[in-house]
Amino acid sequence: MEPWKGQVNALVGQGGEAAAKKFLQAQGYEILDSRWSCDLGEIDLIARKKRLIVFTEVKTSRSIDQAIQRISHRQQSRIVNAAHIWLSKNAFGPQFLFRFDAVFVGGDGQLKHIEGAWTA
Repeated sequence: MEPWKGQVNALVGQGGEAAAKKFLQAQGYEILDSRWSCDLGEIDLIARKKRLIVFTEVKTSRSIDQAIQRISHRQQSRIVNAAHIWLSKNAFGPQFLFRFDAVFVGGDGQLKHIEGAWTA
């Protein structure tokens, strides 16, 4: 891979995350964290809506269908493990529920939000 391609991919990913963040905020979610990471993995967006904490993976690709195919079971597992660490550090109590969502951003600017994309 050419050295510049990694930089281009990172910029495209950041643009997708920014679009997903705006979309979630427009849906009434408060963004608690962006690009949060620990030794176990990274979570693109962590949002809250009332009693619900949402851990969101954002995938950007040329099309929504291509983006959907890019979340592996291994990646889901890393996000779940990182979410447990985030929850323990942020002391959210049993009154809160949590969910794992995915937001897919296509190159044409289309966006698809899947609530409960996977379970822990």
